[in-house]
Amino acid sequence: MTSERNEIRATLREKFPRDRGQLLPALHFLQHEFGYLPDWAMEVVGWHLGIPASEVYGAATSYTELRFERPGEHVLRVCTGLSCWINGSDEITGAVKGELEVQPGGELTNGRVTFEETPCGFVCAMAPVVEWDGKWQGRANADSVLALIRGGAEI
Repeated sequence: MTSERNEIRATLREKFPRDRGQLLPALHFLQHEFGYLPDWAMEVVGWHLGIPASEVYGAATSYTELRFERPGEHVLRVCTGLSCWINGSDEITGAVKGELEVQPGGELTNGRVTFEETPCGFVCAMAPVVEWDGKWQGRANADSVLALIRGGAEI
């Protein structure tokens, strides 16, 4: 763990000036590196930028795309925006919620797949859309998404 802290410190010194305005870019960097924001890494960011840990945590909790728990092997996001909802994302979310288990803290997962809803995927013309490990798929339906979750398909 100490070596990991030292590596992150060195990377932060190299990539991010010691400026309060670098908080959000540094948090996005951590999210990209780890897939989530480990507590210890947010402390290191606060130390690097000279910002109290409470302020780092407060900023991080303001953004829904940042997560605090390690995700499963795959991350599934379903768009719940108006266009997607009208075209069937409610059926997709219902099917996914029936397939996965609610974990302590409210996270939906089966250990392999972490499920999240997003208010807009910005691909309205292809509604309903889902994101699987960063790749968007349009005209999704409950069956195609359940096939992804069960491991029988890939985007």
